[in-house]
Amino acid sequence: MYNAIINSKELFKEAIRTVYPRKCPGCRDVIMPDMLVCDSCAAEFKLVQPPFCLKCGRHVEDEETELCDECASKDHRYSAGFSAFVYDAIMKKAMSDLKYNSASENADYFAEITAKACGERVKLFNPDVIIPVPIHPSRRAERGYNQAQLISDRLSEKFGIPAVNDLLLRTKKTAALKRLDAAGRAENLKRAFECDLKRYTREEISVRFGRVLLIDDIYTTGATMERCTEALLDVGVHEVAVLSVAIGYNY
Repeated sequence: MYNAIINSKELFKEAIRTVYPRKCPGCRDVIMPDMLVCDSCAAEFKLVQPPFCLKCGRHVEDEETELCDECASKDHRYSAGFSAFVYDAIMKKAMSDLKYNSASENADYFAEITAKACGERVKLFNPDVIIPVPIHPSRRAERGYNQAQLISDRLSEKFGIPAVNDLLLRTKKTAALKRLDAAGRAENLKRAFECDLKRYTREEISVRFGRVLLIDDIYTTGATMERCTEALLDVGVHEVAVLSVAIGYNY
């Protein structure tokens, strides 16, 4: 009976792959079921190269430079940041497809490479849990999923760290951040996030979720990560590190 169930699941997966073949996250061409990206686009996606800014995870010019220009000029409440990809034109298109064009399979590739690129640094931080940046319920209803949670759930499996999806909430529907500058984003996100203290007590949060790895798809100005970190620290989380799939420059 068990084998029959497994075989039925595999047949169902094969049928789904036939009707909805896997597409490359870069060019959207159909690729083989066992591939996550085509060879051409794999060469186009750029990884953030060391040395890294010790705060946000951007590339810095030399080992002597601990912080990038942005982090040297402002304080962050999170302890450390990690990111896999450079947020350039091809990554922007792939992320847009994930968020707005139902390309949820892009999360498979992003999580696979992010785990490889950031795994050692995440291990050093040693988080208790992984928490995705939430989106407003109305946006989730429109898209059918939260892209950060798709990535977070996959990273949870790869890192062997539990994911907690019901502590941090998005309580305010904000304007699209891509249309705002850094100051506008910071203002837009005020009081946009809070933690569910009906579900968890502060004592429980302090004991179970002491060190949090916060997950998002893109890091540009850091405003979203900063507001989420504040919400977590304010209810008893001890320390937060942030991990984004891609990180932008000159925002």
